[in-house]
Amino acid sequence: MARKYFFILMLILLSSCEKNKDIDESLLKFYGDALEDIGYGVARAGDGFVIAGQLTEVSRSSPNRIDRTSRQKMGIIKTTDDGNVVWQKSFGGKLPAVGTKAVELDDGSIVCVGYVIDTVTLLKDIFIVKTDGGGSALLQKIYQTAGDAANQYATDIIKTSDGFLILGVSDAFRAPDIESAGNEAGKKDVYLMRISNSLELIDDPRSFGFPGNDEGIAIKKDINSGYIIVGTTDRSDKPAAEQDGNNILLLRVNSQGKDIEHRIIGKTGDEYAADIEVLSDGYLVAGTYGNEGPDQRGYVWRMSANIFAPPLTEQKIEIESSASTAFRINAVSGYKTNSFVMAGQSLSGSSTRMIIFITDNEGNLISGKSVITGGTGSQAVNDVISDEGGNIYAVGKNSYESNSMISLLKFRF
Repeated sequence: MARKYFFILMLILLSSCEKNKDIDESLLKFYGDALEDIGYGVARAGDGFVIAGQLTEVSRSSPNRIDRTSRQKMGIIKTTDDGNVVWQKSFGGKLPAVGTKAVELDDGSIVCVGYVIDTVTLLKDIFIVKTDGGGSALLQKIYQTAGDAANQYATDIIKTSDGFLILGVSDAFRAPDIESAGNEAGKKDVYLMRISNSLELIDDPRSFGFPGNDEGIAIKKDINSGYIIVGTTDRSDKPAAEQDGNNILLLRVNSQGKDIEHRIIGKTGDEYAADIEVLSDGYLVAGTYGNEGPDQRGYVWRMSANIFAPPLTEQKIEIESSASTAFRINAVSGYKTNSFVMAGQSLSGSSTRMIIFITDNEGNLISGKSVITGGTGSQAVNDVISDEGGNIYAVGKNSYESNSMISLLKFRF
């Protein structure tokens, strides 16, 4: 078994590095124990980065022999600008746990959000960890639904003047109200928590959505005040001939996290939200059109500041290396001036590859600024950021069979 893991790791390292020759000054780093390690979020932290994800702790009787695996843990990794590990920590105690996003605060401390899984009920509960600059835990909180009777998990975090807003998902029953028809038990609701710097609830969490599935994906500071959330909903505001299936949900909330207004955009195909960028005069919403299959593509909406106005542009994206490449977008970030870097994965089963490309501010692919890269096994980008120098930092996973490692790819076009 130990020999198998060793050869898997070598295949991943060698084949992935070989495939990265088509992008300039590439740097590829891996983290974890080559078991079930996945990177979900990356953010700037001082002169390096903080990566949030899943790490699997293992126990060995010798350097090359694995005796047993522990449950998956919330993983937080602090790195230098070149991806070298400053510290790597796991959290969750005796419970399986996952980290989805992390932010660094002005004092160098880090707050990471995600969830733990109750080993008896198998339900997810929101999990938040605050560390000092060296990775030592300062605070840890698990938030359960009433009676611990439903799932809830965090998808994003944003710093506010008095603490944090935590965006997540809950499948708890919610009685019908004026703004919607409530939520059926077991269906997803957009879930928003407002907490203090000490991770205490400031007021009651809020849910928003409809009787079907509504999932909050990302939260950003809005143009003037408050915040805007992008997510996916299976609700339509128009007749089925005009809008059907899954659609994009835009939700504005004020500084207290109370919803102000919402808008659903989409057509007759399935559209899934990936991320949103807030511009000086509107928004760029990135997502995916279509269920997994040969016709799935990245999709971009350019919106004005008036979210109720028709989109300024909306379009599928074809990767120029192959017009037949099916792929999905998982993340978007501003790139240099008036451009965006988008990233995700191609969809071809066990041979998925990382896809990274640049668009203008309307979502048009910029010629010569796209790459599909990877090696033996499957790869995916789950989050992406860039810096003023045009360096791109993509975090995700590199898998072989049932094993995976957290990956960090740094390069520039």
